[in-house]
Amino acid sequence: MLVLVINLDRAPERLAHMEREFGRIGVAFTRVAATDGQAGDIIAGVDALEGRHLSRGEIACFMSHRRCWQALVESGESHGLVLEDDIFLGEGAAPFLRNADWFPREAGLVKLETYLAPTFIRKAQVATVHGRAVHLLTGRHLGAGAYALDAATARMLVELSATIDRQVDDFLFDPEGEPFARARAHQLVPAVAIQGLKLRKLRPLDGEARTYRSQLYEERLSTRRKLGVLAKVRREVASGVIKGAIAIAGRARSLFGATRWGRIPFK
Repeated sequence: MLVLVINLDRAPERLAHMEREFGRIGVAFTRVAATDGQAGDIIAGVDALEGRHLSRGEIACFMSHRRCWQALVESGESHGLVLEDDIFLGEGAAPFLRNADWFPREAGLVKLETYLAPTFIRKAQVATVHGRAVHLLTGRHLGAGAYALDAATARMLVELSATIDRQVDDFLFDPEGEPFARARAHQLVPAVAIQGLKLRKLRPLDGEARTYRSQLYEERLSTRRKLGVLAKVRREVASGVIKGAIAIAGRARSLFGATRWGRIPFK
């Protein structure tokens, strides 16, 4: 198992955080120098999913993940694990990071983190490993902070990402995209990893905020189209109605269908 952690040269405090996380479970990793959105000649592109321009940081983040996929292809390893440097690991994380013995044959890509947003997974589990279950992921579940994949999937992702037109988590975990289906995306339940931005909603975090603060999230907010007060109210009302409708539909599908709707817990 090739374990890769993406880290900016100008973020040594985040590298120290990951060294602590991996050190406490006795697992080694390889650092991948992240592409820096504040350096070089990165040109913003159009995000086809949201009709807005991707920030330089979002494009750089995608390029960093793509470098990891290429590294796995070239390594000769059968499987790899890609993590961003604001991840916190849960209880019993070590077996999922040491080797790929747990990786199910049905999957090409397994999401190890939770974004704490409701999504759909297939009720029937494909495997039970180390006290956790692996389910087919059938709904949109964003976040690209921690996932495992096999070498064939990594090669396919490199080929499909020659042109970057969306955020990397949309590219990987949006069911309407080609990579999601071809990668046979699955979800580990409970999740064994979570980004600091999400974990701080569950409990207070020690250390400096910059260790887990999401710069990409802040960049995404800055690139949204500015709205007036009335437009913001309308957007919030519409968002509430849509979320309510999705919740009702999700519960109905959970009761009568083959899928389950809800948040993926972190443990």
